Amino acid sequence: MTAVVGPNACGKSTLLRSMSRLLSPRTGHVLLDGRAVHSIPAKQLARRLGVLPQSPIAPEGITVADLVGRGRHPHQRVLARWSAEDDRAVAAALEATDTVELVDRAVDELSGGQRQRVWIAMALAQQTEVLLLDEPTTFLDVSHQVEVLDLLTDLNRSAGTTIVMVLHDLNLAARYADHLVALSQGRLYACGSPAEVLTPELVQDVFGLPSTVMTDPVSGKPLMIPIGRHHVGTLV
Repeated sequence: MTAVVGPNACGKSTLLRSMSRLLSPRTGHVLLDGRAVHSIPAKQLARRLGVLPQSPIAPEGITVADLVGRGRHPHQRVLARWSAEDDRAVAAALEATDTVELVDRAVDELSGGQRQRVWIAMALAQQTEVLLLDEPTTFLDVSHQVEVLDLLTDLNRSAGTTIVMVLHDLNLAARYADHLVALSQGRLYACGSPAEVLTPELVQDVFGLPSTVMTDPVSGKPLMIPIGRHHVGTLV
């Protein structure tokens, strides 16, 4: 699991869009198992690489069941019928994201947090080896943020799914990710384990924020404590 962090407009979403071939890099290459992603047929790539963009747009009036079911399209042949395997994949995705009770609702009638969980369900139903998520915890309350990140961790550990996610919350990124990638002004600033990357120096240089970093008593990972201008000099 890799978390990409950095301030607004530093290139996080651009990086993910390039990795998913929504953008073509001007220089360099994006490789999946040694093969350029732009050379892989679209449907073949969609069986291996799932993407949840920052602000996905659902067709007007589409129901939750129909939207999540679209995650199965890469696995279906032309004129093939919906299969029992498709049913199982959609049901598991709905259950995992706590959206079973929403299946008959129109997506555009849902709250922001409900819509986000439904989009994540669609990505899970796709059952890919690699999952790219741009701010998957946006619009979610604290409990659902933790539930989604726990779910992604379960996928990583049980199915071996490679997870790359953009997160704004540095502490959640440090707690859940095996690797952190910090961007600043469109460039790589640092990468490595959370303990290597999340330091007061990085937070100051990349975010312009004084902070202290201690050990999270729950996870043992780094925990960043911001220091606002009203608290400078009060740290004991």
